[in-house]
Amino acid sequence: MVDTEKIKINIEPYIRSWLSTQFPGHIFSEQPIKMIHDKHKFDGVSEDGTIVAAFLCNRAKTSGNNENTGAVRKALNDISYLKSLPANIRTIMIFTDEECCELVRRRSARLGTGTIDFMVCKLPPKLKIILFNVLNEASKEQHK
Repeated sequence: MVDTEKIKINIEPYIRSWLSTQFPGHIFSEQPIKMIHDKHKFDGVSEDGTIVAAFLCNRAKTSGNNENTGAVRKALNDISYLKSLPANIRTIMIFTDEECCELVRRRSARLGTGTIDFMVCKLPPKLKIILFNVLNEASKEQHK
């Protein structure tokens, strides 16, 4: 089983810190938010709950150079949760890969993403390598 904990420990805190620079005065953390029927844990929630973000740390293409349908499914699921939040909450999808952001933007257009902002957080080289290695491990595991 691929150790995705490296994403939780290294990548997600960086994205939350970056998000704080995009929205000065806010501090973000991973938190569950009460939904109509249950709770859903979001990757980045501002301390006052006015900004909610979902993170996607995937590539647009698989190792076989096909569209990453798994990433698209996860993103569409996250978008459905973001869309169900009250209108007074700013909702954001944050990607670490620009191509993946564009792919999801195209695939989700038919669903109507409404007021959800799409943003790309560029990772520094050290974190890119960590993410690259985790994604490559996951890809190899799927091909076993």
